[in-house]
Amino acid sequence: MSGIIDRILGKKSVRIEVAMALSNRLSFENSQCDRFLLTKVLTEGTVSETEYMLFQKKLLLLELDKQQAIEAELDLLSQYIAMVKMLMPAGFLLKWENRFQPEKELLLPPLILFPMVQHAVTNGYNGMSSHPIRVRLSGSSKVLLFEVSHRANHYLEGQFKHTLIEDFRNRLEFLFPERHSLLLNSNSNTCRATLTIHF
Repeated sequence: MSGIIDRILGKKSVRIEVAMALSNRLSFENSQCDRFLLTKVLTEGTVSETEYMLFQKKLLLLELDKQQAIEAELDLLSQYIAMVKMLMPAGFLLKWENRFQPEKELLLPPLILFPMVQHAVTNGYNGMSSHPIRVRLSGSSKVLLFEVSHRANHYLEGQFKHTLIEDFRNRLEFLFPERHSLLLNSNSNTCRATLTIHF
């Protein structure tokens, strides 16, 4: 009897591992090809297709299993934010605070910092001067703390019930089991996502 149970549990754990690996890939590819950004490019016309294609090419050249320096990750994130600002001329406000001070080079899975910002851009109110998107990065070579907050969208039932966040949560569990935490909090005014990764 115990052999049957072991086989069933073994198959279940393999299925869970496969599902987590698929979520890892899906989260990465969602960040590579941002639907919100692409829709804005096609409908707004405030960014030339050439600018968008150059940025998109950089993202598509990234490989899922090839880590990159945090500086490269932050450079791509800055380009993404600049692109969003151009696509939302009527109002897009973001405050960025970087206090990250690594003692040595730190490598990250590609686009690991994107989903939290993409979620805030896609689902939050970000045109109010009193409630911009706030992005904070701090930590060291041993621990990274990344926080993104934005004005709550009262039209959404669950502020974090979105495939970007669900797949991201699974990606973190796949890449950093027992070495990370992702706290998602919201009230009537603010949504805040806080990521901690231990290296």
